[in-house]
Amino acid sequence: MSAGPSSRTIAQVASTSRRRLVSGSSSRRVRLPVFPALQSVRHASSEPDDSKSKGWVKGRFNFNTSLTMTEEPDPDYVNWRRVTAADLAHRREPPTRVKMLVRDFIDDSLYNPHYGYFSRNATIFTPPTPEGYSFASFRDQGAFTAALSERYLNEYKMEAAQTGEPQSGIGRQVWHTPTELFKPYYARALTSAILNNYKLNHFPYQDLIIYEIGAGNGSFMVDSLAFLRDRHPEVYARTKYRIIEISATLAEGQRNRAVKAGFRDKVEVINEDFSLWTGGSDDPCYVVALEVLDNFSHDMIRYDVSTLEPYQAIVVVDAEGDFTLVYEPVTDPLIQRFLEYRDLLPPSSSTSPYLSSALLGSTLLRRLYSILPLAPNLSDADFIPSKSLQFLEQLRHRLPNHRLLLSDFDSLPDALKGRNGPVVQTRYQGTMIPCETFLVKQGYFDIFFPTDFRLLRDIYGLVMSSNDPDPSLQSKRSKATSGALDGDFFHSHAVRGFKRRNVTVYDHAAFVRQFGGDEAVKGTTLKDGTWILDWMYRNAKIMF
Repeated sequence: MSAGPSSRTIAQVASTSRRRLVSGSSSRRVRLPVFPALQSVRHASSEPDDSKSKGWVKGRFNFNTSLTMTEEPDPDYVNWRRVTAADLAHRREPPTRVKMLVRDFIDDSLYNPHYGYFSRNATIFTPPTPEGYSFASFRDQGAFTAALSERYLNEYKMEAAQTGEPQSGIGRQVWHTPTELFKPYYARALTSAILNNYKLNHFPYQDLIIYEIGAGNGSFMVDSLAFLRDRHPEVYARTKYRIIEISATLAEGQRNRAVKAGFRDKVEVINEDFSLWTGGSDDPCYVVALEVLDNFSHDMIRYDVSTLEPYQAIVVVDAEGDFTLVYEPVTDPLIQRFLEYRDLLPPSSSTSPYLSSALLGSTLLRRLYSILPLAPNLSDADFIPSKSLQFLEQLRHRLPNHRLLLSDFDSLPDALKGRNGPVVQTRYQGTMIPCETFLVKQGYFDIFFPTDFRLLRDIYGLVMSSNDPDPSLQSKRSKATSGALDGDFFHSHAVRGFKRRNVTVYDHAAFVRQFGGDEAVKGTTLKDGTWILDWMYRNAKIMF
């Protein structure tokens, strides 16, 4: 069988109409209230009228691709070098005449040290005062949203003034986390959950060791340590806080904040990519990952409609920097491991090939469908969390006796078509606009994914079920029934022969209410009685 159809991107900036922030569907990248119309262009340079504007980078920027073509890529692509994001880390300009897996394309777009989104275009939102917002002073949701938007615009303008980047084109992105918006109550609620478990299982015989993966501005670190110092000094005396941060700039900022807050002796900042980290310990510890999974790169697969065989997507970058998707049988070991893990789980909408139930249930119907005129021979895109799997495997290998606390979004507005499709967006002329493809100019667009928490929880259990983190799944199957993890200090129960840690997936608000109590709820409630934390984060969940 052929490798499957390809999809070639045509650069286009689509007109965008007015939109409002919608209650209950806000993500950490808040959409500003008004979106001006954009001029439509096709296959043209996206430079401003003044092509000499300071800071503007020439090139095509694919904002939306409502038009696609099914033409073949440059026939010479079969001879082009296959690369990974690690291979491209030394480059100062995006590559041409190469091909790579979708996860490597997204990784390079987000994390390349020289042109990646997080190294050049991302700024973390901060409240107007170190103490955070006084929520009881806002009349209602509209008043708070207006204040938030004004703060965003001010931070964006200050950032543009400092960098000299024009506000007429693509500028730096400003995004927020609940840790920043709802400080200090949010951090206190999450720390209370850790504290309850620690006191139940380990205090006073073992230290409280916390690892935070990707700590942003360091706000969670400061708020959680201050909470322990002020209210639980007996635990604070035994606390060690370690941050693993991929960004050198953020790592330096985190060190400075720890010193300024008086936590120099408590905090260690490790400036490394967690997936490449070679440290670790068998000591009981807690791992915190807040809004980290959404920017973990995914792979894209599609299924042969007739045979249900999966095909992995490859991004081909031609000599002009344009992108084409081609498909090939799955050969990548990480994709293979994910699919094998998923096959061990009970059938569900999260684990079956991404086709309608009617097609999945009938071989004859699939064959008839595949021979219809103009019918696609591959399913819609299935974005699989391959880097999340790598993260879990690294946890198992480096910190085997951990308890994991993570939060993220389980659904996102304006997501791309397909299962677990990402949101792709950028700031253009001072406002955020969504895009219709992830094949966009590297470094200028945020690409983030929803998390299927049920699937994540179950695969987490499978990954943690073996004493050896790297054997084949056949070995995992045989070893998984031999007993619990060595030194595993969490309760677990069997699932189809595997030991699964006793983890729970919570609605975001329910978790904060349970562990933060009345203080967290009252502290984040507006004057009219609206619990703003719940209103803004109904599409988020916490796993602990």
